[in-house]
Amino acid sequence: MNAQHFKELINTVCKTVDLPKYKIANVIGVSMQIINIWEREGVPVRKKPYVMSVLRKVLFEK
Repeated sequence: MNAQHFKELINTVCKTVDLPKYKIANVIGVSMQIINIWEREGVPVRKKPYVMSVLRKVLFEK
């Protein structure tokens, strides 16, 4: 997933569920520094399925 897609996705999830990025980072299990790196460089291919499943869970849980 490239950086632009991840940035749009995480911002959409944050606004939809009304949670800040650091709380979503805690749910994913990464630090805010990793979220910032992923917003600049994109999510690694091996991490993408896990990140997408967690974001989907957060989005539909509320």
